[in-house]
Amino acid sequence: MAGQTWLADTFAGVMLLTAAYCLARLVISWRQHRRTDHQVDAIHVLMGVAMAGMLVPALRVFWAGGWEVIFGAGTVWFGWQAIREYRDRAALGRLRPHHAQHALGCAAMVYMFAAVTTVAKAASGSGMGNMGGAARYPTLALVLGIALFGYVVWTADRLPALARVPALVARAVAVPSPAVVPAGSADALDASPGAANDGRSPQRHGAPPLSPRLAACVEIAMGVTMGYALILML
Repeated sequence: MAGQTWLADTFAGVMLLTAAYCLARLVISWRQHRRTDHQVDAIHVLMGVAMAGMLVPALRVFWAGGWEVIFGAGTVWFGWQAIREYRDRAALGRLRPHHAQHALGCAAMVYMFAAVTTVAKAASGSGMGNMGGAARYPTLALVLGIALFGYVVWTADRLPALARVPALVARAVAVPSPAVVPAGSADALDASPGAANDGRSPQRHGAPPLSPRLAACVEIAMGVTMGYALILML
């Protein structure tokens, strides 16, 4: 299956814009002391640049095998975070698969780069546009693609439930101090360091988190693009 050049260029452009936005989130979070998941934003910057280079060879950066090392480490790290979330589900009151999808995304990136490296000489640097049949294990590529699209649907479904930024600002102004939060409450868990807040719980840190809805849109864009690339390789 050969992809269309214009479609690959479009996806690559979206990935570069997504990477730039996630980099901006890191800068704004640092400058304005706004809450965001720094490790997720950082991996999305790398994923955006890597996917753009995979789709359009002219945009490739980094040395051969470098991306596999980075995303391999990301798979282990986010996989461990997902295991910790699963173990803490009783304390949190519900399962929050916040990092499971990032572990999946990193694993998909490792798989795609491994497949591209295997056929690099035959492809002659033509990129994903002519990577049909590149998947060494087509069933695995299909499973990864379906799982990514599943997370896209799940993220899109919960998008309306995420709080808007004005509502988060109002909550932060109304409850400026964490001292009033009862120990062990759900709000206290959301306010704990490193806790992933989805925008539906009040903030107790004074400053509202950075646009949860746009963060979810980043997840959707990443999932669709990686799913497209995996299906293209079949």
